[in-house]
Amino acid sequence: MTTTLVLEPTNDADLHLLLSLAQRLGVKATASPPVTTVSEEERRRRFLALAGSWQSDESGDEINKMLMESRHFRDRDVEL
Repeated sequence: MTTTLVLEPTNDADLHLLLSLAQRLGVKATASPPVTTVSEEERRRRFLALAGSWQSDESGDEINKMLMESRHFRDRDVEL
C-alpha cells in the first residue's frame, strides 16, 4: 500500500531535515522540485551560526572540575 504525505517546509533547512529523517527511517522521499545539495562549507557555517560558543578564562578541565564539585548527592531511601 502506497501512501502519499505532502509536507510544505518553509525553508531549505527544514526540507533537508525532513529528507534526512526519511532516509534514516528507510522511507522513500522525493522532493519536488529536486533539492539542491548544501556544500560542506555552508553546512559548517550554518552549524557555527546555530551552535554558539563559550568563552571563559578557565580551561576545559577546570570547568569540568567545577561542575563535578558542584554536584550534590544525597542518600535516597528507595526499596527496589
